[in-house]
Amino acid sequence: MSELNSAFVTGAGGFIGRHLVQALLAEKVSVVALMMPGEPVPADWGDRVRIVTGDVRALAGLKWQIGRVDAIFHLAAVVSDWGTRHAHVDITVGGTRQAIDLALAWDAHFIVTTSVCAYASALARGPLDEDSPLGEATSHYEYCKQEQEQERVTREAVQRLGLRATIIRPANVFGVGSGPWVNLMVDMLRNHQACLLGSGDWDAGLVHVRNLVAILVAAARSESTRGDIFVAADGYGITWKQYLGDLARLAGAPAPASVPNRLARALAPVLEWFGHLRGQKERPLVTRQSYRLMGGPNEFSVDKARRQLGYQPVVTYQQAMSELADHLGSGVPGTAVPG
Repeated sequence: MSELNSAFVTGAGGFIGRHLVQALLAEKVSVVALMMPGEPVPADWGDRVRIVTGDVRALAGLKWQIGRVDAIFHLAAVVSDWGTRHAHVDITVGGTRQAIDLALAWDAHFIVTTSVCAYASALARGPLDEDSPLGEATSHYEYCKQEQEQERVTREAVQRLGLRATIIRPANVFGVGSGPWVNLMVDMLRNHQACLLGSGDWDAGLVHVRNLVAILVAAARSESTRGDIFVAADGYGITWKQYLGDLARLAGAPAPASVPNRLARALAPVLEWFGHLRGQKERPLVTRQSYRLMGGPNEFSVDKARRQLGYQPVVTYQQAMSELADHLGSGVPGTAVPG
């Protein structure tokens, strides 16, 4: 088992980062957190976290300020399927290269989160695991997460430079504070906007943020350091129809309205083309990436994480929905996982 007494976390102020820092503190791990200039520091960290302010693309200049650590959790990235390729590559891939150099300097275990979006066009077609072939990328986000970029530079550093690294591909991360899968969906539901694609009667490929964190910490303590890839998912088989229906009830909103699946699939590339042509800053309502995440079954296997990391989900679906009920102030009890 690898030592994990100290850790450096990039993207520490983000949704996943905040939960990861809390989990590390609970395990008495000394934490150094990278925060962007002006980014608010969570009040509950108190003086238990050492803050380093800076740009993930300039970690080399922060090397001695960060100091030697046992593990580097690299979460910082552009999280969107819109924007320019330059911005995605500059921040996501450039930041990864900087974090790898830092890990090599300290001989730290490098744990990087990519995404199930690395599967790209292979999504929405059924079961996927770590050995499943990757599809064709159509968004800059998918491109940067794939073997062509973020995962590739990590595995190259393992093979050529002796980096100790583990790659985690999170599924659709939800929980209190999730931007796309809670906050955005609640807004759409309350505004009577369609957010369900087709019947939605297929696996949503969800992972609760604390279950993802459990895999991240287990990976950091493991000896799976040769660029091993692990999918992070709940594996509960919850469908989009059930999840969005439950979320609507908790939010006091009408049942989710649906966009015909064939229409969404046909519209996605057209809306992207017009969006790029017009140079619009906001992503279209449906993109090819969002269609693949919601328009078909995404059954992500966690068998490898169970076998090699001893992973067991720490939050059930019912517990997750109860937390959301409290957060949304509905008082509606959580729902049971179907048998």
